Amino acid sequence: MTTLLRNVFNLQYLNYLVFKSPRLLAKISSFSTTFNRLPTKKVTPMNTIKFSLVGAAVVVALFGCNSDSNTITTTTPVTLSVSDAPIDDVSEVVITYSKVAFLPLDGGSPQIFEVYKTDEEGNYVDENGDPIPDGEDPLPLSVNLLNYQGSDVQELVEDEVIPSGNYKLCVFANDGDHPDYPSYVIDEATGNQIPLTVKGDGACPQGVGKEPNSGVLFFNNTFAVNPDNNEFVVEFDLRRGLKDGTGQNEGYSIQRTSVTLINTVTTGEIQGDVATQTYADCEIDTSSANDYAHAVYLYEGSVAKEDMGPFAGEDGKATPIAAANVVPDIEQVNYEYEFGFVEPGTYSVGYTCTANDDSEEGIVAGETFSIYQATSGLTVSAGADTDANF
Repeated sequence: MTTLLRNVFNLQYLNYLVFKSPRLLAKISSFSTTFNRLPTKKVTPMNTIKFSLVGAAVVVALFGCNSDSNTITTTTPVTLSVSDAPIDDVSEVVITYSKVAFLPLDGGSPQIFEVYKTDEEGNYVDENGDPIPDGEDPLPLSVNLLNYQGSDVQELVEDEVIPSGNYKLCVFANDGDHPDYPSYVIDEATGNQIPLTVKGDGACPQGVGKEPNSGVLFFNNTFAVNPDNNEFVVEFDLRRGLKDGTGQNEGYSIQRTSVTLINTVTTGEIQGDVATQTYADCEIDTSSANDYAHAVYLYEGSVAKEDMGPFAGEDGKATPIAAANVVPDIEQVNYEYEFGFVEPGTYSVGYTCTANDDSEEGIVAGETFSIYQATSGLTVSAGADTDANF
C-alpha cells in the first residue's frame, strides 16, 4: 500500500557516483539528447530547470543559482513513489498517474511534474518498454499496486529539484472512465477488467485545478522538504480502501481516507517469517468454508492475542491499523511478511489465515475471524528493522 526523496548534497558522494558508476556517467553524457525531448514545463520564478536524469538534477541542486542573479537558492532533489498494502480476490490493481503538484506554503508557485512511463535511464518508453520515437507524446505511468508491497515502491517523480520548504501535495490519478488510459482492477476469478475510480477531492488548490476523468488525491497535512528530510511514499491501504461496487454497477473505488503520505526518513520496518508448519497448522486448526487468505495484522501498542480484533471491528477488541500479505520467501522454504513504513512506537502483530473473511464492511456471512498467533510489545525505531516470526 509504497516515493523517495534522496539527499544528494554530499559533494564527495556525488564525485564517487559520477566516476565509479558507468550508469550515471551514461545518464550525464546523454543529457543534451534527453533535454531536447523533454515536454515543455513552466519555469519557476527561481528559473530552476527540472530534469528526469539524476545527473542533471544533482548539478542543479548543488549550485542552485538564479540565471539572472548571484543569489544562492536552496533546492532539494525530490522523488515521489507509491506503495501498497494487500487485498484479496483481485490479481491487479492498476492506477494510471498523470501528474503531481507540490504546493508551497510560502506563496511560491506550485511545482508541477508530469508523470510518464520511462526506463531505468529516464528515457520515455511505450507499453512494451521500447523507446518512443521522436515527436510522439510520452505515455502516462500505469502502476499495478500489487507489485509494490511492503517496502517496495514505484517512483512517480525521481530526483526532480524543488525549493526547500514546507509543502502540501496533490497526486492526479485517472479514473476508470478515462477514454485512453483508465485505472482498473482485474478480477482474479474471472480475469475481467473492471473500472477503478479514485475518490479524490475534486480540484487541487493554489490554482492547479483538476483534469478530466481524473481524481485528485490532496494531502492536506504539511510536510517539509529539505536535504535531511526528503524521502516520502504515497501508500495505498487496499485492504481498507478498495471497495467493490460491481453489484451496483459502479466498479471498484479507492477511498481517499485509505491513502497516506509517509516520510520514510522517520519510519522503520516490521518483518518476519511464517514457518511452513505454522502456515499449514493454521488451516488445519481454523475452520472456513470460504477458503483461506494468510496475512499479518498490525496493531498500535502492546495488544494481547485475545484482544486483537478484525478490520470489521469487534466490541472490546483492538482494530488493526494495517495488514501485510504472507507470501513465499525467495528460497521457497518458509513464508514471509513485511510492513515497510511504520512510525516509531510500540506495536503488536497477529497472524491469521482468515483475512479473506474480514473487511471494514463486516465479516463474511457465516464465517468467523481469528488471530492464530501473535507477538506483542514490539519496538519500532526510525531506520531500523524489527523482526517478529511465527
